[in-house]
Amino acid sequence: MPVVNIQMFEGRDEAKASIAKDVTESIAKHTGVDPQYVYVIFNDVKTENWAISGELFSETLKKSN
Repeated sequence: MPVVNIQMFEGRDEAKASIAKDVTESIAKHTGVDPQYVYVIFNDVKTENWAISGELFSETLKKSN
């Protein structure tokens, strides 16, 4: 039973169904596992809870605006 965890910024709800479908199909194709046993878990992360290069992403976004 493969379990795939996807962490991404919140606010992309409209993309989750197609992402889950594509990931499930790929896992099933490459492992031979029945798609009904592939689990995809989305973790929505706020930009203030994500850092890159030592800086919160929310601060990076402020600088680019």
